[in-house]
Amino acid sequence: MDNLVKNQEFTQRVAAYLERQTPGARGMTASVRRMMGGRSWDIFGVTAHWEEGGAPREREFVFRVAPPGGILEPHDPSFEFHLLQAYERRGLPVPRAYWLEMDPAVLGAPFYVMEWVRAEIPQLDHPRFEDPAEKDRYGRQFAEVLARIHTLDWRAEGLDAFLPPAGVPGGDPIERELAWCEQRMSGLDIPPTPALRAVLQWLHANRPRMRPEEVRLVYGDYRFDNFFWKDGKIVALLDYEMALLGHPMEDIAFTRMLSGWAAVHGDFARHYEEASGIPVDEALVGYFMVLKTAQINITVGLAALNGLNQGKVRDARDMAVVGGFHVSSARVLGQLLKGPAR
Repeated sequence: MDNLVKNQEFTQRVAAYLERQTPGARGMTASVRRMMGGRSWDIFGVTAHWEEGGAPREREFVFRVAPPGGILEPHDPSFEFHLLQAYERRGLPVPRAYWLEMDPAVLGAPFYVMEWVRAEIPQLDHPRFEDPAEKDRYGRQFAEVLARIHTLDWRAEGLDAFLPPAGVPGGDPIERELAWCEQRMSGLDIPPTPALRAVLQWLHANRPRMRPEEVRLVYGDYRFDNFFWKDGKIVALLDYEMALLGHPMEDIAFTRMLSGWAAVHGDFARHYEEASGIPVDEALVGYFMVLKTAQINITVGLAALNGLNQGKVRDARDMAVVGGFHVSSARVLGQLLKGPAR
């Protein structure tokens, strides 16, 4: 099996944990493989075999384990676990979250266990998208699921109890998100670039004011390769750690940064508006494209460089992340200086 974990002690701990969580299970064994998708968690796919009531059983799980270091420290699996449960209760397409374990003694670090979804992650350049009808089918559903996220009743789910940007000063979520970014930046052992500081100054000077009724659940990492597709629909969203409470145009902006033809604009933006009842404000989308670039520069690019310098980050792919995002603030600053701030 590809990427099979050879650490027998770890594999036995996984099997023992699953046996404790499965009443009636006998003779639990497990094969564990490292899953290479994502960089912010240690992700393991587990195939478990056991006997129950005299019959053989088999089931697949995904373990998301807090790494010893990484680009999104501190890692708190309870954040994603409770968010996934809220998504599921509201009928959003996510893997089912099974168990949360905060005791690091079990596997060496806190973790949670969720459903292993077997489906396809579509790629923007797949030949199927030479067919305009296929593009429309995928793009409309991509926009529609985002509308469902933005209309989720986050107050009824109590998401403000743990979603950022709580715990930082500010009059509205945008001001608090800027403070949150600066708080994250100040906790790093490396200085930000002068260009990044200038971009943050621009974001403060041009910050739009939000009314309380505009606050929505923001997915934070909504892009075209962050979902599974099967039988003509999105069956599971991926990567939940960037969620926050803020303005829905932040997600719209992010789709335009990384989702190519599937970005929420044109007909897809109109479909989003019809499904959500939220108008797409192009001026706000432009502002959030700058904010999102700065946020990722700090929480991913600079954090990856910080982790590499400290010897905590082990994933070589983070070198590419550093190279990409650490210079992006200079590019954004250059674009802003082409014309007066609005």
